[in-house]
Amino acid sequence: MKQIKLGVILSGGGAKGAYEVGFLKALAEFNIQPDAIAGTSIGALNGAIYCATKDTKKTAQLLEDLWRDLANSNVLEIDKERAVKTIVEVLMHFAPMGNVTKAGKLLMLSAKGAKSKEGILTQAPLINRLNKYAPTEKLQSGLPFHIGLTKSKGHAIDTKNFLGFGNEETVYKKIQNLKDDEKHIAIMASASLPILFDSLEVEGKIYADGCLSSTDNEWGNTPVKPLIEDEKCTHIIICHLNEGSFFNRHDELFKDTPIIEIRPEAGRFNSALDPLMFNVEKIDLWIVQGYKDAKRILAESLEAIRGVEKRRIAEDYSQDAVDRLKNREFKLG
Repeated sequence: MKQIKLGVILSGGGAKGAYEVGFLKALAEFNIQPDAIAGTSIGALNGAIYCATKDTKKTAQLLEDLWRDLANSNVLEIDKERAVKTIVEVLMHFAPMGNVTKAGKLLMLSAKGAKSKEGILTQAPLINRLNKYAPTEKLQSGLPFHIGLTKSKGHAIDTKNFLGFGNEETVYKKIQNLKDDEKHIAIMASASLPILFDSLEVEGKIYADGCLSSTDNEWGNTPVKPLIEDEKCTHIIICHLNEGSFFNRHDELFKDTPIIEIRPEAGRFNSALDPLMFNVEKIDLWIVQGYKDAKRILAESLEAIRGVEKRRIAEDYSQDAVDRLKNREFKLG
């Protein structure tokens, strides 16, 4: 029998990543342990702790505590000076100078020296948690872990891509292949939405959130490719953070790969602001929903997979019997 190698994918979606905590709690109940994982954006942050911890049950418990801590802390801390510079820079890109007031022109000109990679929010709270729960030495010895990134072209162009007016190719990085001082930087870069967070340098190039390439490219927010092409996973479980997705399970790449997709029910995430809703009420709700959805879908999917496997074994047995008859090899019992 072909040896099973399981890959788990954690998609991006900001605060909606709490849903993945419930998903992992359900995986733990089914005693599912992956051989490799991949994540984009918030999925990269959750995935980093999964990678470092290795065990599904321990990861689910740790992430549940961590997410409730995030809900009760100031995760999205605004850097006011950066906010002015970044927003002005984006306005400069979209607004013709002729339509701007004199005061606006002066402000824009004064901001021209601002670095296009600076965001309005500090990443310090999330970096501190990575240092605590996923130190580099544990990442290095952890589960094989791949993340999705997008090459940054500055906040204005990155924002266009995020809104669906452009398309960028997804870049994948295996965390274990990076230098120790770049591991956390790469994970944070995968979760760096334009305007909100800094774009970051990894291996000499500037990257932003991996989901920027997902509008016209199914691989951006669902980084399955490296787990099949590089890790040779034979089975895949994906946790999406939207009921709709640009991911196509019928792609030629997956023709021999059984895939289970966990998706929130329609209407569960119904606000454009949901990715920023780091509050107790929302996070508790999404953890519970992720658990319920994953438990139901996993039970149905695993039963279907078992049925297919039983049928395959029966077909092999029948074919073996036919071959014995053809060769006049008769066996009793």
